[in-house]
Amino acid sequence: MSNLLASASERIRTIPERHGRRTVVILALILVVGFVLRADRVVNPIGLPGDDAAAYTNLATSLYEDGAYGTPDFQNTSDWSPGAPLLYAASFYATGGAREGTVRILNTILGCLGILVVFALGVRLASRATGLVAAAGVAIYPPFIHSTGAILSEPPAFFTLPAAVLAFLWADERRQPAAWLLPGLLFGLTALIRPEYLLVGVAFAVLALVREWRRRGWRSGAAVTALLVLAFLLPVVPWTVRNYIVLDRFVPLSTGGGKALYVGSFLPADGDYQRVKAILVKRYLGRDLEPGSAALDAVDPVPLFNRVAVRYPDLPRDSALGKIGKQNLRDEIENHPLDYGAMLARKVARMWGTGVGPAMDSTLGRIAQRLLLAFGLAGLALLAWRRRWEAIAFAIPIATITAVAAVSLAANRRNEILMTLVIPLAAVALTTGIGWIRARSGARRSGGAPAQGGAQP
Repeated sequence: MSNLLASASERIRTIPERHGRRTVVILALILVVGFVLRADRVVNPIGLPGDDAAAYTNLATSLYEDGAYGTPDFQNTSDWSPGAPLLYAASFYATGGAREGTVRILNTILGCLGILVVFALGVRLASRATGLVAAAGVAIYPPFIHSTGAILSEPPAFFTLPAAVLAFLWADERRQPAAWLLPGLLFGLTALIRPEYLLVGVAFAVLALVREWRRRGWRSGAAVTALLVLAFLLPVVPWTVRNYIVLDRFVPLSTGGGKALYVGSFLPADGDYQRVKAILVKRYLGRDLEPGSAALDAVDPVPLFNRVAVRYPDLPRDSALGKIGKQNLRDEIENHPLDYGAMLARKVARMWGTGVGPAMDSTLGRIAQRLLLAFGLAGLALLAWRRRWEAIAFAIPIATITAVAAVSLAANRRNEILMTLVIPLAAVALTTGIGWIRARSGARRSGGAPAQGGAQP
């Protein structure tokens, strides 16, 4: 492991020699822009960040002040993923106080580190120009800046997910067993932050097994996979043990999956949380409130879902909601397969169609989001054509989380972490296209064949 750290230190030290001073200067300017935009959110945070931000603030503060996961009046604390609260509580310990500004500063730092990681991904995929375009995209992408101003679970994963994918590609290249510990640990941390990424970690373990088995045989494949899985479980298992003690049942990271399945399978509400909540308010409170309205947001959803779960009083609340969700799912597939399939398509479109924050709710923001997705798909296709294994590594998180969202909750927050991979893919398509146009233009002027290769700064 010390050799790996020494190698990483050497690579950082030789960045100017490997990438050129002009590239380093441009990257530094991009980092400054990204830092300033995020620092503005530190000073001017989101005014009404929502219920989720309040929940994560409560959890982190109670961990720091009382050593408990949530205050006594906080119901169903295990519905919330533990990674962000644990990290934020650690920042409180490090600075000697539970201040929300500390979390926003931490997320600003992680966001800037994420810019560097995405630059490295872009360089690996295509060229220095691709790395710079990808880094610039991450630096100014409005949802990343918006979320810095709210205490949510996603911002730490803006660093850990692209870092995990980069570390996986790096370990595959080095072919040293110990190198697989780093991507395993990073995927484990990402899962601790967002539990749906447990499936992503498992998928990468399978990919590592297949990759190494094909190259060096099943013994080597089993060995590197065991190391990756061991590191992956390292941050996960302690919380699983805690859950077994506290909840008296096996819960890998968090409950809440049952509620998500119930909402996502609710065909009359098109699987949309706001519409489900509005229907439950009408059913149990007799009030007709518009989805997305301030009046609906002011209604505490916990009692509503508690009343739904009463259908199975012998089960924990989340298990009861999950059972109802499975029944809904089975009924809709058997009785209304076309309607259910159309709902899945609409949910995926909602998930990817826009981003988090007011800037992305505008017409210009929606256009920008869809252009990014179009370029991202083109970049993935180019990558699949040139380097199949790396394309698979990028496709696994995108496809896995999209599938999870289709079945459960499909809010646009689901795409936010994945955009750290979509943006470098879009940069691949953009720089490859520009390189092709420049080569064709040069060939016409010279009367020769177009040169091959991408643009370099």
